Amino acid sequence: MTTRTRDLIFAAIALALAVAIAITAFGYPVASSYFPRTLAVLMGLLAAFFGLRTLLAPTDDAAPMSPLNISALIAAFGGIAAYVVALKLVGYEGATFLFLFLLMVWLGAVGWLKALILAVAFTALLNVIFFVMLGVPRPDALLF
Repeated sequence: MTTRTRDLIFAAIALALAVAIAITAFGYPVASSYFPRTLAVLMGLLAAFFGLRTLLAPTDDAAPMSPLNISALIAAFGGIAAYVVALKLVGYEGATFLFLFLLMVWLGAVGWLKALILAVAFTALLNVIFFVMLGVPRPDALLF
């Protein structure tokens, strides 16, 4: 499978998922489904744009895909599972900080100091967006 084929498959799956979300979301009243409707439209537009861009790109790249990085895959999905458990134990701020910091360090995206700064900054930013601006209630936690 080439990178182009993989990208086209991804665009098709993302577009199908956006259509499924839209069908469900547009069946509810606007007041309770504004976010899913917006998400479905944006996701559909981005998937269509990505698919068209891939189709219209030159077909020079017929190289096969690079092998799958199993370590990164396990880190991502294991990290998400651990994040869900940590949300219930230590609360939103602690779980989000740990998830972001450990995932960035594990994947080697940035150095540990930059990961620390980014994890704190993004945790604070998400805290302000969801709990202050949008008024989303905090998830309950066992310890904090």
